Amino acid sequence: MGTCVERLNSIEAEQVMRSWITFLTTTGLVTAVAVLMIAAMQGTNAMGQIQTNHVHVAAKSKTPKFTNKLVHETSPYLLQHAHNPVNWFPWGDKAFNASRQTGKPIFLSVGYSTCYWCHVMERQCFEDEEIAKQMNAQFICVKVDREERPDIDNIYMAATQMISGGGGWPMSVFLTPPGANGPKDPGLKPFYAGTYFPPVGQYGRPGFPQIMEGITNAWTTRRKDILKSADDIATAIQTHLGQLERKGDLSIGLVQTTTTQLLRSYDPTYGGFGNAPKFPTPNNLMLLFAVYQNSGDQDILDAVDHTLERMARGGIYDQIGGGFHRYSTDDKWLVPHFEKMLYDNGQLIEAYLTAHATCPKTKDPQFFARVVRETCDYILREMTDSTGTFWSAQDAEVDAREGLNYLWTPQQIQKAVGDGKLAALATQLYGLDEGTNFQDPHHRDEPPANVLYLPLRLDELALLRNTSLEELLAARQVINQKMYPVRMQRKQPATDDKIIVSWNGIMVGALAMAGRQLEEPSYTNAAIRAARYILENMRQEDGGLNRTMRKGRVKINAFLDDYAFLVHGLLEIYRTNHDQYWLDTAKDLITVARERFSTPDGGYYDTLADQPDLFVRTRNTHDGAIPTGNSQMIHNLIDLYELTDNEEHLDLAVKDLQSFAGVLTDRGYVLAHMQHALLRAIKADPKQIGNMEETVATPTDNAPVSIMVETNSHNLNDDTPFRITLNIQDGFHINANDPGMDNLIATSISLTGTDGVKLEVAYPSGESRTYPYSDEPINVYEGHIAIDVQTIKTGEISSTGSPKLTLTYQACTDQACLLPTTVGIPIQIRLADD
Repeated sequence: MGTCVERLNSIEAEQVMRSWITFLTTTGLVTAVAVLMIAAMQGTNAMGQIQTNHVHVAAKSKTPKFTNKLVHETSPYLLQHAHNPVNWFPWGDKAFNASRQTGKPIFLSVGYSTCYWCHVMERQCFEDEEIAKQMNAQFICVKVDREERPDIDNIYMAATQMISGGGGWPMSVFLTPPGANGPKDPGLKPFYAGTYFPPVGQYGRPGFPQIMEGITNAWTTRRKDILKSADDIATAIQTHLGQLERKGDLSIGLVQTTTTQLLRSYDPTYGGFGNAPKFPTPNNLMLLFAVYQNSGDQDILDAVDHTLERMARGGIYDQIGGGFHRYSTDDKWLVPHFEKMLYDNGQLIEAYLTAHATCPKTKDPQFFARVVRETCDYILREMTDSTGTFWSAQDAEVDAREGLNYLWTPQQIQKAVGDGKLAALATQLYGLDEGTNFQDPHHRDEPPANVLYLPLRLDELALLRNTSLEELLAARQVINQKMYPVRMQRKQPATDDKIIVSWNGIMVGALAMAGRQLEEPSYTNAAIRAARYILENMRQEDGGLNRTMRKGRVKINAFLDDYAFLVHGLLEIYRTNHDQYWLDTAKDLITVARERFSTPDGGYYDTLADQPDLFVRTRNTHDGAIPTGNSQMIHNLIDLYELTDNEEHLDLAVKDLQSFAGVLTDRGYVLAHMQHALLRAIKADPKQIGNMEETVATPTDNAPVSIMVETNSHNLNDDTPFRITLNIQDGFHINANDPGMDNLIATSISLTGTDGVKLEVAYPSGESRTYPYSDEPINVYEGHIAIDVQTIKTGEISSTGSPKLTLTYQACTDQACLLPTTVGIPIQIRLADD
């Protein structure tokens, strides 16, 4: 909210940027791009008054003064710009032909309807007639809704990150015109990019007019350099987004390494992972749930439980209307960026359902289920089309004010609730008695107000007020029933009412799961109605899908993620009602998806083949706010295996996983949803992946000790120490490496299957404890134990079998001991010449 661009998830942006650094520092691109940036900076840089909103209507008439080619589109985002003085084109042949014929570069502006800073740039630049006049004179201007065309967004976001060092929306990219390098040149290659550009220069940054003038001068005087730079950037993007990943070994160690990395960024105070701005990122939470269910590591469960609780108590959750906002601008989940996205809420419904089934609150057992119900009810009440399908998003702003609809003062609550005692309770319940917590950073002259949140858990507040939880919940319901209608009488944020198949698939799956687990037929029926409408009205004659629909107009061939998430939704319906139709239809759609998107060696492309408007066929390797289509397709295949016992589905899932082994090994933290699928595949059949039965003993859900390794693999020729962490369940201990008594099983790590190397292990000393079954103290390990391991070469390294590390231990309670056990440590041991 306080930044001048709609941000990528900060963790995601950092991860993506790492993959560009080597390229940028080892090619001439930095120099080439710098030339353009210097050119763009030429001219005046004086600060000036920022333009405010312009209303372009003819005098004494409500007829718009300007109308451009976006007026015939269906996207609410594009229609928002249909009466700008800018001569906008939609992405397509008409724009490309105009660029070819005039020789003008293309100015590509990418955004979405609920993007706050997209609205700001429109008001300040695209509605300014002088700036629009310059845009029309120097460029062919093209608008793209990133939600309609994620392929275009993905390609040019990569360019923006490469060129500017950051990314977000609005995304502003300058492209070469078709024909600039000869008649057969398709053009559309990026050569300069950024995000939000202000209307005038300020704080050392050029204004948008200065940028356009500098780029036009550079295009006129240094066109050869620009074309060379554009070719290099396009080649880099093709390499990054279009390459098929190298194959490699898969193991449980990949999942454990990702888990360790996630937990290192965990915020033990407020929950969540990483610093502000904090994003929910449900696929990370679902991975951690799965790892806990496999390992029994209580710390993992505690981290997820704490995160979900703090989110649901924070301002990121709509306390009186239900549903989650996009992200939190602070560490506390208190002040959100107020837009609401369908895909966030669908994924979070599944996360909270999992929490309700896994770790219900002792003092408030229905806490997580209540969040699910309120979120589902919000979707059915505010985000459902007359067709039964689901709209995409709600805006963050009202009258150019961030979150205006959601803010309250104590006086407004008093007026809305009426009853004095009840109003006082509402003020305490939602934290207004602790002072204001929101000041619009863009309108400092306006009075501060409050984002509603729960400073105390409801069971804590009930105890404080000397009442029962049930009575407090009943009072909260009355309060919300009074406040919500008052809020709805205010001017409401705009709703993006287009239907996106992939996002609908996410919500269909969530509602079906909620209907099943909460025994609520209305949720199941809503899922069925939406799915049936899509299948009957958004499916093509050849069995394929369209991506979007608005007001009955269907358009755009579906992408991989549309198939993947719709299949997910259909399979959840089948799990709920066992109607064979949904299973059969899911299988049919997977068949179509494999025909259209699959690669020979496993996995899928995101886009259809031979699209002339794209210079790369992308294969996304990043599970972001929405997981990749590849990750979800692997989950779907594992689902089919579980539902049908047909091993062909599992075989395909493993093949697809193996095609991503390289990225899972090198930077597996960017594919959390796929790591979750890997864990599921290993549990389904350990023999399928990396000879798991020979290298790793898969622990049961109740195993008292779980093992985490900070690296996936180790070369025996490398003497760099690495750390192994043992997580010992509460109520258990294991004997230390030196227990202090004879005849006890010592905890030890061993290396087998190789000669010419010795293992040095730095065992902790342990804690001295006395137990009923021993007359003398014993040195034991409890809780979390870090052990540093190092391999030292002693001669020629050779293999005498399959090299592996093993852990031997004996777990005991205060009263008795389990049998000693030896398990494989989840790390690949490689010989020096591997």
